Amino acid sequence: MCSMSRISLFVLLACLSLTLPLPGAAPARAEGPVVLVTDEYPPYVLSKGAWPGLLTEIVRAAFAEAGVETKVLYRPWRRCALMVREGDAFGAYPYARTDKRAEYAWFSESIWICRNVFFYMKGRMGDFDYTSLDALRDYTIAGTSGHYYEEIFKKKGLTVDYAPGEASGVRRLWELRAALFAEDELVGWTLINRIFPSRTQLFGSTPTPWNLNPQHLMVSKAYPGARELLARFDKGLEAIRRDGTYDRLVEKYCRQVRTLLEESGVGFR
Repeated sequence: MCSMSRISLFVLLACLSLTLPLPGAAPARAEGPVVLVTDEYPPYVLSKGAWPGLLTEIVRAAFAEAGVETKVLYRPWRRCALMVREGDAFGAYPYARTDKRAEYAWFSESIWICRNVFFYMKGRMGDFDYTSLDALRDYTIAGTSGHYYEEIFKKKGLTVDYAPGEASGVRRLWELRAALFAEDELVGWTLINRIFPSRTQLFGSTPTPWNLNPQHLMVSKAYPGARELLARFDKGLEAIRRDGTYDRLVEKYCRQVRTLLEESGVGFR
């Protein structure tokens, strides 16, 4: 083989070593925005209108601080979890950590803590309050499919009627098809005000929450470069907490919800 042929071969091999992945190495992440998935969850996630929702703004602000471009897709909750499991999306929010989800996902630092309560009709339940999940076995509870509490309620032997969307839970209370509706306090009152704006005073929620539930960005273990992106997100989240951006967003949305409820004659804790 002539010397020129040897040089050409060495150059070709060198180029291939730069372009081909090493054995066992993760595939390179495609260029473009990081794909995030979520579902309508007012006031935390809003797919329409000028305001995108509290947690959408927090997640976007944290990524922006980290210099990461994002793209948000709206899908049903079960579909969001499936996309994360399969690596079709980098992350989904807001999600609680469960053992089942931890099999295929990592979780960011907490982006919010939900106050989970039970909603009811005052004319049917009086001044009802939560004491324990065991005390709820005689009631039909309206729930939302794909939520973290499915595992918990099943273990407790509760009777739960699941539907794909949170708004259905409010309507099932109104139609007396369920005695209780399990939901975050802010979400439930926002939906009640939206669906029954002149009848909010007929609804109640338990003063005692049944759970204080940290929410996270749930990150796919199958998504290329996920560990690095998650670390960058957590640093961005810490930065917007430190510079006051996080608190300003919380006040912006909570002030709006308080105003809506006060105008409807409903107190907000």
